[in-house]
Amino acid sequence: RLKLSAHGACQQGRRRVAGGKAAIPASEAPGFREVVAMGGRFGIRAVVQVFLTGMTLITAITAFAFAFMFEKFMDEMLKNYKGELQTTNLPCLRSTLDTCDSNIKDQCYTYCCPQGYFCARSPIVGLYCQDGTTNCGNHNWCRDFADIPGTCATVVCKTHQTVLRVTAWSFILSAVGIVMDLVDIIAIFTLPDAVIFKSGVNIFSSLVKWIAFGAIVGAGTTQFLSELSQAQCFNSDGMKLVSDAGGMFLSCCTVQVISAICSILLAPLSAYYGGKLQGVPYVK
Repeated sequence: RLKLSAHGACQQGRRRVAGGKAAIPASEAPGFREVVAMGGRFGIRAVVQVFLTGMTLITAITAFAFAFMFEKFMDEMLKNYKGELQTTNLPCLRSTLDTCDSNIKDQCYTYCCPQGYFCARSPIVGLYCQDGTTNCGNHNWCRDFADIPGTCATVVCKTHQTVLRVTAWSFILSAVGIVMDLVDIIAIFTLPDAVIFKSGVNIFSSLVKWIAFGAIVGAGTTQFLSELSQAQCFNSDGMKLVSDAGGMFLSCCTVQVISAICSILLAPLSAYYGGKLQGVPYVK
């Protein structure tokens, strides 16, 4: 009896932690029994298949959200280059106001620029507005990025326009990838024996995601963002926006690649098991 009592006291002592609360063993953690029961009922293969399917959809949605935010940040940078000031992301130089069009006038007046800017003349772009408190890190690069004449004749401007167009296409392709992943999930419940269809959906989904990733990287986005950051074309708020856009771009590419890999890993499972979590599909 003494041994039993000591053993019981020892077991109670092991379950105590600081503060007098009982420590919960891993076997009693929330969801542990459900996972074990699922693994025992369907097998490890089913658990892996469900996990990959969930990861594929989650990462695809995340990549779509990151692509949307990156596109939004890129558009936000351009808001103060023409017309009245709208945000605190102020460029170091910009176009004159509409009442003082540089294509028509060649003399600076006080009404040519918004508050905080002064008018200046350039033999290349004509009249433009210079921020009185922020100096450009690379004046020529920032001048080309601003595209003051509106002709987009410089390499910097053309690269910028390419990045904007490709970002929009990458955003659309990310949405297509989500649709394909949803079709794959629906096929699990509606077409569990359609091995060719389901594996084809996985391959197509992965292909679309790789295209979205390759397009936005191949457009020179990485180099463009690096040059934009080094040129210092904005005030402190604007440069923070540039930094956030760079981080969003990196996150978008990373998650897009993870989602594409998950999709291609699902293809052989779908080709052999279809949408069945237990047993093998019936194929004629």
